Amino acid sequence: MLIKKQYLSISKVFITLFLLMSFFSQNVVANQDAQAIEFLNAYSALSKGKFYESDHLKNYILHPYLEYERIKNNLKKTSDKTLIDFVNRNRANWLGSDINTKLLERFAQQNQWGNVLKYYQKGIGGNKAKCIGIEAQLRSRPSQALVNEALKVWKSGNRRPKVCNPLFKLLKQKGWITDQLAWERITLAMNKGKTTLSRDLSKHLKNPSLVTQWIKVRKNPSKELSSQALKQNTARNRQIIAYGIKRIARKKTSSARQKWQQAQRKYTFSAKTKADVESYIAVRDAKDHKAIALKEFAAIPANLRSDDANVWMARLALRFGDWRKLRAAIGSMKTEDKNRDRWRYWLAKSNQKINKQNIQPQLQVVARNASFYGFLAADELNAPYSRLLQQERNWSALTPKIRNLKSMQRATELFYLGLPKLAKKEWQWTMKSLNKDDQLIAAAYAHEIDQPFQAIVTVSGTKDWNQVGLRFPLKYEKLVKQAARANGVIPAWVYGIMRRESAFDPVIKSHANARGLMQVLPATAKGVAKSLGIRHKTSDLYIPEKNAHIGAAYMSQMLKRFKGNYVKATASYNAGPHRIPRWLPKQRISAPRWIESIPFDETRNYVRAVMSYTTIYDHKLHYRNRSNLRLSKRLQAINPK
Repeated sequence: MLIKKQYLSISKVFITLFLLMSFFSQNVVANQDAQAIEFLNAYSALSKGKFYESDHLKNYILHPYLEYERIKNNLKKTSDKTLIDFVNRNRANWLGSDINTKLLERFAQQNQWGNVLKYYQKGIGGNKAKCIGIEAQLRSRPSQALVNEALKVWKSGNRRPKVCNPLFKLLKQKGWITDQLAWERITLAMNKGKTTLSRDLSKHLKNPSLVTQWIKVRKNPSKELSSQALKQNTARNRQIIAYGIKRIARKKTSSARQKWQQAQRKYTFSAKTKADVESYIAVRDAKDHKAIALKEFAAIPANLRSDDANVWMARLALRFGDWRKLRAAIGSMKTEDKNRDRWRYWLAKSNQKINKQNIQPQLQVVARNASFYGFLAADELNAPYSRLLQQERNWSALTPKIRNLKSMQRATELFYLGLPKLAKKEWQWTMKSLNKDDQLIAAAYAHEIDQPFQAIVTVSGTKDWNQVGLRFPLKYEKLVKQAARANGVIPAWVYGIMRRESAFDPVIKSHANARGLMQVLPATAKGVAKSLGIRHKTSDLYIPEKNAHIGAAYMSQMLKRFKGNYVKATASYNAGPHRIPRWLPKQRISAPRWIESIPFDETRNYVRAVMSYTTIYDHKLHYRNRSNLRLSKRLQAINPK
């Protein structure tokens, strides 16, 4: 009896402690939520330039953001000491870096170059800080190394920040910006279509009118190439002529070729320029799938063909089954290109076709990767997808290392509060200071806090494409399966499209106005909704359930339109169904050969990615019951029109 009483007493103690702990934890959560709400109110007011007293939030992890907004609102009136104090307290985040740059701007305007040198940190603050820092160093102790560093900032096809102008003025005054260097930058700008910048840069030239003529050639090359201003056979005139012929080739290669022949009778082009222009024209023909382009490529000296020309020579040779030209093109590629999975694979295939060579060792190297060609190589070898069978690391045991970083705690809180832009800034800043392994751990942590998009972007930064677990989460699984079932398509394909389109960000919006998980255009969504007989408004595209249903329905329509051909349907999802007939071959070819000849870089990469992602998700969903398909089983051949 005594023992029983003692047990009851101990039980009461534990119950009391449990209730107290529960009450305490609820109060802690309530207090945290109250702080979060108070922060949001303060941040909203301060970001609009309004006054808000927030001293009571000093211990809140996001309080630096309130200080930052307060300083920005009163930057001119804020003392140097206040700025310096803020920077010293926030060196480990982007807020401190941004205010430090503003401090450097102030010191530069006041000619306080000693203070600039004191507070400038190389590698932090972007081009604004770099320009100010280099200027201070040049004024203090000039050297050729510093001049070269400054010229690297200056020599860009894009505009630089206004705070860089004093540095550039100094470079000009000292004679470090020569006529030749100015022309080189103008060339970069013109190649990017930055005509206003080119015109501004022409003031550095002895003959600025030449840039005006170049801009005219860009706008109307057929007319302006015969201008009197380009009559002389000078190096710069030849450069403009070559540029203009490329512009003509963008619309009509036959006209460009005719103009090129005429130009060569008047001007003495170097072998390199000739190869460059002829490479460009041949690439334009190759993108239109003209067989003549193979002869054009072959006529250009292999050592002078452009990188783009070598790649397109290989693609066109693939389309027409010219295995010798394919092998020659791959052999001429730069090392970076020829070492890609796709060209390793096709080099092996060309060796097999030409020499009946045993290509298993070559394919085994490619098959190590969880990629389109990695899976194709494994299929050729009848080997398992080794990367998909690898056991994942125990990430949960490693993530506390990342979770405990103050910057990650701030990012997590910002995600929680619905401030993803600020959260991503905090996250990206942190990634700069982490090694590759810690970045992968950070990606795993992103999954823990339900931020798959951030996880995928983080892994991409490491370029470790074989991190299948981190790169391909089964997010929205129930939703994906429901949308797939309702529209008669396989869930793995829906996953493949969704993963490529949005990386599981339900509110993402593209430059083309595509929205949500499946990146559906409003006009497309309207048409699909009408065909399904359902009500729809554009804002529905940000609702995962509705977006997935519309996207899967459109996929189903494309699959039916192209008679069950996944490759064509996938290409049409990206580029539009109207383009597919124009890209069809004149004779039946394999899907991989056709994919490589798709003229749009985005669509070609998209189809490869979606088909490999579909294979990965099919494996994740169905490998246990052995019902998943190999990649090659889903790559139906492409028939002619």
